[in-house]
Amino acid sequence: MNFGTIEILALILIAITAIKLLIFIVNPHWWYSFIEKVYSSPAITSLIAFILAMIVLYFLILSGITIVEILAVSLFIALLIAIGFAKYANKLIPWIRDQNIVSVLKELWLYTLVWLLLIAWGAGELLIS
Repeated sequence: MNFGTIEILALILIAITAIKLLIFIVNPHWWYSFIEKVYSSPAITSLIAFILAMIVLYFLILSGITIVEILAVSLFIALLIAIGFAKYANKLIPWIRDQNIVSVLKELWLYTLVWLLLIAWGAGELLIS
């Protein structure tokens, strides 16, 4: 099979998921230790994730996928994530209510800005074409 950019990106996700599940099944404590280290510095983790996300976005666009197609797939993924989080709503909703929304938005300014730019870009594409 000839692997293009899209296939390579999908293969990366498949490999990471398979490794994660295997480690989680064999030794969940090692996985917990690993994620504690990864998230021990949220600023660095966020920066690395942001850079990787921009690289992936670049390669998706370079491969001919439109922002509208990316946003449509994002909706699908968001709904899958919602299924996973629904089980914990009774714990998450009270925690969210206790947060100061202004402080949260200040802390998540880059994340919020990226989403707003992606949404504006997608809306522009839809309205222009």
